[in-house]
Amino acid sequence: MVADRASFEVQVSKDGRWSTNTIVYKEDEARGLAKKLLADKKCEGAKIVRNWLRADGTMVESEIFCETRTVKDDGPIRISPIDSVPEVKCEKPEDFMGDSARGVVNRVFRTYLDKQFLTPTELMHSFKELKRLQEKDSLVPSAVDRVAQLQTKDGEQDAKSRSQDIFKSIDEISNRARRVESLKLPKLEGSFSEVMAKIAAMGENEDRDYLAMVVLSRDLMNVRNWVGKLERLCNLAVADNDPHALEMLDGVIADVLGSNVVQDVLGWQPGLGAAIIAMFDLAAGKMKVQKTDAGESAEVLNRLFAENKLPVSKACLLDRAHRQIRSPNPLSRSESEKEGEEFKRVLHRTMTPTGFACGADTAEALTTRYTRLVEQGGSAGRKAALESMFRILPDRAFGLIYLCDMLTTPYGTEHAAAIADLLGMVFRARVIGEFCERTLPPKERMIRATNAHHAVMASTFPPETKQKLAEHIDGILERYLIDEQIVEKLDHHDSPLRDRAVRLVQFCAAGVLPEGKAMTRARQRILALLRQPNFDAHFIDGFTDPLRAQKALRDFHQLLVKAGFG
Repeated sequence: MVADRASFEVQVSKDGRWSTNTIVYKEDEARGLAKKLLADKKCEGAKIVRNWLRADGTMVESEIFCETRTVKDDGPIRISPIDSVPEVKCEKPEDFMGDSARGVVNRVFRTYLDKQFLTPTELMHSFKELKRLQEKDSLVPSAVDRVAQLQTKDGEQDAKSRSQDIFKSIDEISNRARRVESLKLPKLEGSFSEVMAKIAAMGENEDRDYLAMVVLSRDLMNVRNWVGKLERLCNLAVADNDPHALEMLDGVIADVLGSNVVQDVLGWQPGLGAAIIAMFDLAAGKMKVQKTDAGESAEVLNRLFAENKLPVSKACLLDRAHRQIRSPNPLSRSESEKEGEEFKRVLHRTMTPTGFACGADTAEALTTRYTRLVEQGGSAGRKAALESMFRILPDRAFGLIYLCDMLTTPYGTEHAAAIADLLGMVFRARVIGEFCERTLPPKERMIRATNAHHAVMASTFPPETKQKLAEHIDGILERYLIDEQIVEKLDHHDSPLRDRAVRLVQFCAAGVLPEGKAMTRARQRILALLRQPNFDAHFIDGFTDPLRAQKALRDFHQLLVKAGFG
């Protein structure tokens, strides 16, 4: 009973900051874990904090072990391995300043940037920092070679000439940074948009946005930790209402989120699966910030995401989540037998009413992860993963949305025949209870089926396949309307004409049915009502105020237009 009131928090030091590694309930286990951490030569320190729960419910913390040390520089810094780059090549120096290009810089120079506490934006807008990077071992040539190889594997250009193009742009970026190095620019005091206005008033020949980024970079270079940079940027974003200024800040926040600060923002997580779920929560602005090690900046960031003010940062965070899903790292930190269970938790978190959170990107990442849960390897393993993923989804409608997504990925090219075979299971679902989850309410069932219809019509299936699938789903929905007498219930004759008409039109305007036989059946019922003699007079029957009667008619006619009766 006494032991249950004590827990032992094992913390690890990195870059001078302590963060929780794990929590256990036995002191000897905690000491063993701390010793194991310290066995790593790269570990800067480990400590154990004993948490004691008093009878009155308060928690008492006491440090029972702590060891720190200076970690020696372990040789030359190398580029981080990358296996993908954006499809569109950067042609001009300005292109290398774009969001996707900075994302590549963030990944390939990750070790160097973490060591220097620099974002790609700071790097590209400071001649001093660019020069320092170019003088650091063979970092830049190695990075350029790797990017050139990835960008020329389709054979349209040879890697050597592509490398030369990239080096030329790097020189131009460096020369531009050198030209403004000695330029006296305003300090970042007040809002970012105010600084942009001051720069515009200076009348310099250089582009205003570029100089504004120079000012921001100079400001951020004074902050030598990631949490501090994030806090500074988030506060600037909150304080600014100018859309363009916020757009520029969003890009730099995305740069910061490419670092290990994400771990601080998420706080301690029991495993990779939980961390991935937390990343999706954060991107949606729904993260529980109680666990965070980033303090108030995590709360502000969460709020900015909730307000949809950081689209570039959101894309960066979700890209990171997808790369973690694809990675070979286990989702469960210590219990390998729970890997399948953790996968299902991640799977369910990434599902939305319209499909996966990021469509094909999420579907492909999850399928790649699932290849580690099947026995087969290689092409057979990928096929088995695709088929298993389809079967574990909640219903055939969601499975069809998944297949539409996978068709646009390399899996679709490699296993088109397997996808075609799985469509047979979709066609065998003859009624809505076989096509959609039985536990869903009637409206949600129809929406699920309609979303599958939309996915099919937007897919890359051959036209004849799309037509067959669309007609099949439409038939399921029409049969459901007939069997459940959905339209008849909405048009109940005991209700006043106005209520019946409004209910039917709202039903057609609600997006619960696609264009087709099912929708036509509902519209025909509405047309029958509209064609009744003196419909308008019957519709406003009961109104004593002429103005209210006119408004009711206007609102109804607007609803008719929304429902496709324009």
